[in-house]
Amino acid sequence: MAAGIAGVALLVVLGTWARYLSTIPRDKMPARPVGSVILQLIGMTLGVAAILQSYRSGDGFVAAVVINAATAVMMGAFFLWLLANRKTPVGDLKVQVGDILLPFSATTSAGAFFSTDELAGKRTLLKFFRGGW
Repeated sequence: MAAGIAGVALLVVLGTWARYLSTIPRDKMPARPVGSVILQLIGMTLGVAAILQSYRSGDGFVAAVVINAATAVMMGAFFLWLLANRKTPVGDLKVQVGDILLPFSATTSAGAFFSTDELAGKRTLLKFFRGGW
């Protein structure tokens, strides 16, 4: 019984992750992901219930139950933490078309150094990706 609960817990948590992450490339993330939060909490609760059921059944902690249930609880907590820290300052953007680019430097995704000095005198479009991992 506990193994089934742990499996459902992990399925709920991973399914919610997959569903939410699939919205990122399409830029369809919900403004208030209440459904995702509720499902994560359900999955985490089921994970804790599976661990308690395994312990109470007298069999002790069964590795398959504990691994699946603990993974569901930890991944659910991590997902909720990510959601709590996902806000971007959309309302505070002060850049307009035609504004002068403030100087900055960074490392590119290929590991090369980049500086805005390389763009002097050129028309440039800077596009920043949110969640482009």
